[in-house]
Amino acid sequence: MLKRYPTEFKQNIIDLYQHKIKSAPELAKEYGVGYSTILKWVSGSQKSPVNGLTADEAKAQSKRIKRLEEENLILKKRWGCWQKIDLSIDQIKK
Repeated sequence: MLKRYPTEFKQNIIDLYQHKIKSAPELAKEYGVGYSTILKWVSGSQKSPVNGLTADEAKAQSKRIKRLEEENLILKKRWGCWQKIDLSIDQIKK
């Protein structure tokens, strides 16, 4: 069964590892978390040199951008339809 850990718990372990307070094996033994799990958390929390976002934040931003682009396209299409309707109404009034 997959065990879930709170974000604060993960961040605490990541901070201890990154500040070289304890090694990954020590943290694994002390907190009862797998060694490979700790290394995965640490690598996932590494800041991207380009934009300063973690891998998870960058992924979330990419999803958000894609969703907003899709919404923008829908709105542009709807706006085009409204412009055509306005032109038709103007022609009828003449």
